Amino acid sequence: MKRGLLNSTAMVAVAAASVAVAAPAQAQVKLGLGGYMQQFFGYANSSTNVGSGSDAFNGFDVKSNSEVHFLGETTLDNGLTFGVDIELEGNTNTADQIDESFLYVEGAFGRFNIGSENSAGYLMSYAAPDVGLGVNSTSILTGFLPQDGGFAGANFFDAPLGSTYLELDGSGKSEKITYFTPRYRGFQLGASYLPDPNEDSNAQVDEATVSYRNGFSLGGNFVDTLAGVDVAVSGRYDWADDQSAAGSDPSLYAVGVNLGYAGFTVGGSYAHTDDNGADTGRSFDLGASYATGPWGVSFTYFNGKAEASAAPGDSTYKAYEGAASYALGPGVTAVGSVSYQDLDADTGSNARTWAVVGGLKLEF
Repeated sequence: MKRGLLNSTAMVAVAAASVAVAAPAQAQVKLGLGGYMQQFFGYANSSTNVGSGSDAFNGFDVKSNSEVHFLGETTLDNGLTFGVDIELEGNTNTADQIDESFLYVEGAFGRFNIGSENSAGYLMSYAAPDVGLGVNSTSILTGFLPQDGGFAGANFFDAPLGSTYLELDGSGKSEKITYFTPRYRGFQLGASYLPDPNEDSNAQVDEATVSYRNGFSLGGNFVDTLAGVDVAVSGRYDWADDQSAAGSDPSLYAVGVNLGYAGFTVGGSYAHTDDNGADTGRSFDLGASYATGPWGVSFTYFNGKAEASAAPGDSTYKAYEGAASYALGPGVTAVGSVSYQDLDADTGSNARTWAVVGGLKLEF
């Protein structure tokens, strides 16, 4: 999954008017391939008082993460660029086989994303630097941690128990319309409209059963170099209408910052959700990294709390990671990570893991 800044965006009325007078395209949009393959392997030592016992989780394991991206775009004679991005999951242990699938329109007015993609606030966010597996919003590191939904009760991904990159819906890939302004003097704004949480479905929803209707995500960031210091600051606010009889309107906000100088980067982020069911809570991370030539090192800390879990009481997740990376060549990076994770619930259930993990990241 990509996170990053979009250099430009758009107003629908302007785009529609431009399309109406566009010259006929000379050729169909041609798709190319992109994506990544990540393979990690390492040893974990765990203890837990849930499930089948701590010894069952100790030992060597291999974890994978990969996607194939089908990408294509064309620029018309009037200057408008149209493109597609379809991302196929390379691992089949999830029901969401197509991760993202959207169309974009880009021009001097900015950019529109239309389809299944993360919200504006998510895409424009910054968090602590990390050159390893990552302690913020990662399914690889938490894959070494014994966990049981019966005591954790909340999601680790797109939710405050395990991430500061949050979404109102569990997957973050509901069908939506997103607009990004052009960047001006370092500033860029974005906004998304989320009709409902549906993803990869054209079925009409029942307003009484879906978790929300009429959601909005507002985001913004500032990226520039000031007095020799690289500065990146982000902020966002999301909200929606809850249609269920007992629910309240969900909302979230988050801020993040990165400061870089002479190869060093320090940063962190904070996020909070309200009235979001099991994913109500708060999270933050702090970290520092240093890069020189092909080498990179980092240390990162994450702390997440789910205030409304499936089991009575709160669940808290803490993770620490020291990591190193080495660029072997274009698109090929070796990484190593030493981490500690601690998951606790007010019920007394807990799980703790030390892990030493290495791996390769390939981008194509």
